[in-house]
Amino acid sequence: MTIRPAAWRFGALALASLLAACNGSSDNDNTANAVDARIATIDKSLVISPTESTTWFQTKAGWGATYTGSAAWKSYMAFIEARLEEYGATHITRPRFPYERWYTTEYPDKSGWSLTSDGTAVDVASYATQSGSTGPNGVTAPMILLDLSAPAASRPTAAQMAGKIVVVKQAPYTYTGGSAGYTDYEFRTNDDQFLAPFTAVDPTYEASYRNRHQYGQMGTTINSFFRSTTNKPLGHVVVMDMPPGAAQGGRQHGTPNRYEVPGVLLDKVNGAKVVEDARAGKTATLKLNAQVETDALAYTLVATLPGKDFGTDKDTAVMMATHVDGPALIQDAGALGILGVLKYYAQIPQAQRPRSIFVVFDTRHFVPGAERTYPYDFVEDNHDQLAKWVIGGVAVEHVGGAQMADVGNEFRATGRAMTTYINTHGNDVNVEKAIEAVKYAGLPRAQVNAEERPGINGQAQNNWFGRNFAAHLETLGNHPVWHVTGDWPSSGYQAFYPGMDRFKPEVFTAQVTTAAALVATLMTTQDLVPMSSSWSKVDEGIRALLDADFTTPATAATQRSALLAASKTMFSSVRKSDYSKTQGELDALRASITGSTVANARQQTLLDLITDLKARVTKATAARA
Repeated sequence: MTIRPAAWRFGALALASLLAACNGSSDNDNTANAVDARIATIDKSLVISPTESTTWFQTKAGWGATYTGSAAWKSYMAFIEARLEEYGATHITRPRFPYERWYTTEYPDKSGWSLTSDGTAVDVASYATQSGSTGPNGVTAPMILLDLSAPAASRPTAAQMAGKIVVVKQAPYTYTGGSAGYTDYEFRTNDDQFLAPFTAVDPTYEASYRNRHQYGQMGTTINSFFRSTTNKPLGHVVVMDMPPGAAQGGRQHGTPNRYEVPGVLLDKVNGAKVVEDARAGKTATLKLNAQVETDALAYTLVATLPGKDFGTDKDTAVMMATHVDGPALIQDAGALGILGVLKYYAQIPQAQRPRSIFVVFDTRHFVPGAERTYPYDFVEDNHDQLAKWVIGGVAVEHVGGAQMADVGNEFRATGRAMTTYINTHGNDVNVEKAIEAVKYAGLPRAQVNAEERPGINGQAQNNWFGRNFAAHLETLGNHPVWHVTGDWPSSGYQAFYPGMDRFKPEVFTAQVTTAAALVATLMTTQDLVPMSSSWSKVDEGIRALLDADFTTPATAATQRSALLAASKTMFSSVRKSDYSKTQGELDALRASITGSTVANARQQTLLDLITDLKARVTKATAARA
């Protein structure tokens, strides 16, 4: 089923404010006059307390998994709306989209799914989402083993798997570098609580890398073996390289479209016997009793905390975004993080808030098929209005978590905080602002990353997890953006547990403080031109030029270095809002690029960015005249 939200237009949503110009500047002063002291410096005494935040998370934990359209999700959305109203948000709107909801029982209620292998009941960790339904009586068939560690030539064919229950033994977790370990960075706190970059991270130290590897394998298996429309298996069992404590209530990521091969998930302990039974061709009975709600309630929730100029042509907005559907206490807690920020700013009178805060709570993250497409159809449908109003933003995701690790076959908190990544573009100004916010908030085990450039050790930085929740600010005009996100699934984000051992209130408070400080940066900075991601994308584009892109490949390294040096020199004045030489420097950079490289897509990307920057500088200069 193709999910496409119906187009929704702002209509009466303060059209004058939505048409306000963005990225303008009235003078050389980057700080607005008479800024409220509570915005100039976040007052930590006004940030949500650990006691109140614990109550929020306990309330959320009581609902269980909050998948879109479920009763738990409806309770969560009602809670969010109640807080928005309490904090003075206006124009609370719920643009719906069509949604066919597949569902079964949720952990710890396992009544909807079960497995018996060779006559012995097996403790099942979870179900394979969107995998169809056996009905209440289940299906019985011989098992066959699909060992993903075995050579491809020795694995069963589609014809051999047809009509059977396929036991998928996932490839074990092994460190292969890159995203399987800590990477380089711009800055990090609590350095002694991290392993060295590109060092193997054992699950007994932190389980997030193993968990991500195991949950992420399932999509490839589904697409490779279970998508056939003929000769399908009757069902499948996934045996993960995870102990029971880490696997219970788990969910694969991302969410597949329906594929009609009902399945369940097992941990490595309970799955060991099943693997051997499958190797011997023994019989199993698998039950996954699922239902489908054809016209489920599903909507994006948007609202605005108005600033002093809301409703006039002077208003501009800081955008905050997250998703509000998910399987776990921490996975979809970004909405609570945003509410924490709004609670803080609600204590400052509207007349003292320099800009509005526009919030988007998206509900498509775990909707089938949506994770591999651009999730913000709401933003796309309202692109022109938002582009004239929004000037930058902060995305928030996976907040409040404790770091988790294997202890034998259990899954326990280590006592350390989850890793928090503050992702941004490789713009020196934005990186410095992120570091300042992290230091001020005292955010534990935090890492500032700019994926597009080498880190302080000259090596690759961390992938921008969940970048889609910040990508809308690129489509709206390469605005400054920060993404405050906890690592997933460090706290078992892909699994729901009813307890609170995975929540650390002091981490949540520090994350809210960090996000509030970054919002304050956008609230108080008048000239946002130096913060545009276009500056860092120019450098990224230069670094991405291949030797073959240069007209004289033999000197490519020298020419690339010269282009980067020219860009760096130019930005040294730009960051101080000194544009006296910038237009000429941009023209010179354009000439150097066209004169030294061949015409292709990489060159054109650079030329388009230079055109964008020239327009920004022209607008900022005109605003001062």
